[in-house]
Amino acid sequence: MVNIGTHVSSSKSIDLVFDRGKEVGAKSIQFFLRSPRSWQWIDRKESEKENFINKKLSYNINPVIVHASYLFNLASSDEELFNKSVNSVIEELKLCEELEIEYYVIHAGKTKGNSKEYGIKRILEGLEKIFSKVSLKNTTFLVETLAGQSGEVGATLEEIKQIIYPFENLKIGVCLDTCHIFAAGYPIHTEEGFISFKNKLEETVGVEKVKVIHCNDSKTPFNSKRDRHEHIGKGYIGLKSFELFLNDKDFSKLPFILETPKEGNMDIINIRVLNSLVRP
Repeated sequence: MVNIGTHVSSSKSIDLVFDRGKEVGAKSIQFFLRSPRSWQWIDRKESEKENFINKKLSYNINPVIVHASYLFNLASSDEELFNKSVNSVIEELKLCEELEIEYYVIHAGKTKGNSKEYGIKRILEGLEKIFSKVSLKNTTFLVETLAGQSGEVGATLEEIKQIIYPFENLKIGVCLDTCHIFAAGYPIHTEEGFISFKNKLEETVGVEKVKVIHCNDSKTPFNSKRDRHEHIGKGYIGLKSFELFLNDKDFSKLPFILETPKEGNMDIINIRVLNSLVRP
């Protein structure tokens, strides 16, 4: 059975992510350790961490994934923002390690006027600092494929390879986002395009490096370079692509995490739609 999960809120107490996942029938979950648009860091009480660990053992929802704040920018030329981003990732990774969270996903950064070469060099500098402070034992660090808007680094598989290759001996990998790779110009909405994308993935980063798939349709057309998520089958990607991913011999082994709009009971509906595409 394919593992289909969703992003859930971690408000009030992080252990509640398991209850929220269970409510919608998620087999895996993703959440933020802080508001995605705030730098504020909350030191968690021991009781809260204990509740999280106990529920992690008893709820049978796995893997557990943390998504980094959208404010972090390891590609920035602004020293204050760069250092703030590095230190914040370290904070989050340390808690992930303590809670034995399986995966940590990050948008590596935006160049904001600088070259992609500069952005990649800067990201590598940031990762060196991060991995010198945090030993990855329980948590695998995942660089997410991006749509390519606003100078984002990681919109091509070649850029992803340049980011993770220097650290390939560490627990590092890739998170594919279906909306992002479609918006970045990979035609996964057709069977031919899906096969072409997978071949390119194998040639560059390697299929085995992909650990999580963010499962989102797209509100904007192919190659738009815009990151706009839509409900499954309601956007420009269409159901065929998701059927191909869910039944692929390699991808079907991975967790599929929904990041679709939080509207009513749409998590339940989107999970049901994805499950209906899985062949017996």
